[in-house]
Amino acid sequence: MAQMITIELNGQQQPLPAGSAVNDLLSIIGSDGKSVAVVVNQQIIRPENRSTRLLQEGDQVELLIFAGGG
Repeated sequence: MAQMITIELNGQQQPLPAGSAVNDLLSIIGSDGKSVAVVVNQQIIRPENRSTRLLQEGDQVELLIFAGGG
């Protein structure tokens, strides 16, 4: 059984397999990642860095969803 960690995602506890990257989190929650900004511990994670930015126990993650409109 894979070891699990718990992060805080938009104020809610979110369990993840240890060793998960930001891209893994986006996949788990069903986001394509194209219309969101990701902030981990108050640091913006650029799309090109999402596959290498590993999440750690207790990380605080905010997903900001862009909405279009006029």
